[in-house]
Amino acid sequence: MKIRTRLLLFLLPTLIGSIALISSLLAFNWYREISEGFETRLKSAVVAAAALIDPDKFESVQNLQVIRDELAITDLYVVPIRSAPLPTIPTHVYLTKPYKTEDGSKRMTGYAPIFNQQGHVMGLMAADVNADLIDQKFQESLFLILLGAGFTFAIVVATLYFIANKISHPVQKLNNSALAIAAGQYGESIQVNGPKEIVELANTLNTMSECLHENINRLKENSLLRERMYGEYECSTLLQHLMLQKNIDDCRSDAVAVKSITFFSEYPRGLLLDFPKPDRKENFLIHMAEAEEAGFEGMYQLLTQYKISRDNPKHLSLLYNRPESLLICKGPQQPLFWSLDNRRFIHPLEGAIKLESGDFFFLFNSGLINFYKEPKAVADLLAKVLRLFASDGLETTAAMLQKELTFATKRKELSEDIHLLCFQVLN
Repeated sequence: MKIRTRLLLFLLPTLIGSIALISSLLAFNWYREISEGFETRLKSAVVAAAALIDPDKFESVQNLQVIRDELAITDLYVVPIRSAPLPTIPTHVYLTKPYKTEDGSKRMTGYAPIFNQQGHVMGLMAADVNADLIDQKFQESLFLILLGAGFTFAIVVATLYFIANKISHPVQKLNNSALAIAAGQYGESIQVNGPKEIVELANTLNTMSECLHENINRLKENSLLRERMYGEYECSTLLQHLMLQKNIDDCRSDAVAVKSITFFSEYPRGLLLDFPKPDRKENFLIHMAEAEEAGFEGMYQLLTQYKISRDNPKHLSLLYNRPESLLICKGPQQPLFWSLDNRRFIHPLEGAIKLESGDFFFLFNSGLINFYKEPKAVADLLAKVLRLFASDGLETTAAMLQKELTFATKRKELSEDIHLLCFQVLN
């Protein structure tokens, strides 16, 4: 149901009841005023006529016709009292109720006493008034009341219809605009003319539409950026797995055992671990290279450059000679070597170190050093775990190192990836 219909249905019964009540009160009041007016006129007529009559000429009244015409009375006559004055004769004006005559008309009669010089009532002055005039006057008044009520009703209904249209049309326009916003048409301005509240509501809808448009555009941009970032992140982690863990899984050497510990940050930085095929069977080669830039592009650049030139002085290269148990290191970063028998770190001489079966050595990226601020803190972490668990083998040692690093990364947010590669010499 439209607002116009609701408004009319709500106000019309009240309006009709109010007009009917006011009309009834006016009709009752006018009828009483008309009746009282006729009674007052009748009393005035008989009193005035009685006062004009000379008691000495009571028997020969000749000018009643003139008096009747002057007072506009239907009939005016004298009722003489033939006998002696009686004390029961009323000495005040008396009016009868309206009554019907023989010809079917309604009349009302008024009587006023006529006094002689002695103060006795000699007769009665009677005046008749046509009571049908009262009904006629009331009907005319009632017609005017009904005409005024109908005219007032028409004006009020037209005013209500106009006001309802002034409200319903802007509301309908706002409704259509809200449906358009719900359909995804954001940013369109709504222009309506109407009451102040409707205009304020339209401005609020305009503000909401603009904010929705801006927020949705921002969400689209953020989703695209996030999709790109997540896509790049997933590609980076996948490529990192191919450059590190897959090579470890594919390694089938019986010279060393390898375990990797990795923690990714929001901006992965690639680390490449490779086991090239040596020229001599007794040798075992290990190459490690770190990307110069973070992200997928840095990883791709690292992989491309490594395939072109594996003997890059920026890359770490290790050669393990199995017959001599000698490990030769070349590169900018030196590994950490742990002696199982001495239960301490040992340092290489001139880039070479002799390792026994069961000894450990560790390779790590710059992210681990930056996380602990200095290389000594990294060595202390490894020593704390190795003193207790190195004799239990590589699996247990790597698991405990994993727990220590997990606990540390929970207390501090990662800004770079952490890669720790654990090696144990088998023979």
